[in-house]
Amino acid sequence: MLVSGVVVAVALLVGGCSSSTGGTASSGVTGAGTTTVSASASPQLSEDDPLNVNSTKDLSTVTATIEGAHSPYLYRLPNICPRFPDSALIKAGIDPSLGRNPFSGKTTSLLQNCGFSAADPTGRNFQSWGVSPAITSINIKELIDQPRTHVVESNLPIGPHSAFVYHSDGDTALDCEVAWGTFFGAVMFQFTGEDWYPVDACAKTVDIARALYPYFPSRPSEMR
Repeated sequence: MLVSGVVVAVALLVGGCSSSTGGTASSGVTGAGTTTVSASASPQLSEDDPLNVNSTKDLSTVTATIEGAHSPYLYRLPNICPRFPDSALIKAGIDPSLGRNPFSGKTTSLLQNCGFSAADPTGRNFQSWGVSPAITSINIKELIDQPRTHVVESNLPIGPHSAFVYHSDGDTALDCEVAWGTFFGAVMFQFTGEDWYPVDACAKTVDIARALYPYFPSRPSEMR
């Protein structure tokens, strides 16, 4: 199943986190001093603070460090399927007519993703490859520092973001993943190819990420 690697990566982290009913959390803005603030939607939080879920400021270049299980976005991850216009999907090589398939399962409080497919040019099969863009409240360090994650390339520019290209345990040469940090946690892409349709999996995943990155939430107020 296309989404399995994304789900495993997130679920393993959830299993190691304890629940939180209050207290404080680090705002964790990359490149700035760490400030201790309440993890709730406090009206005292600055518009620049990624923990301020009501902020309307563009925080697309902010990377949060708060643990995903304690993030104020844990239960605020929106369905991302409708965010991608057909024109962007076509640019990424995706066939919009093959559907937008949101993942639904036990981890959706921590993960939202959407499955897309590219048409088989021969018409003999349903798809030539599939890709699943996802968002999670897990921060990028939590995601990349897992033992099951094997980084192929780091600091890869995807728009204003600095991304990681990696494989996970269980991946084959037909699979590849790309991720970067965000104010709410991380964006991830999981690509799965078909053995009868040769393609450079990681290069293709990067191309797709570069076509679709503008359509992910860039402001906390979008996390609804």
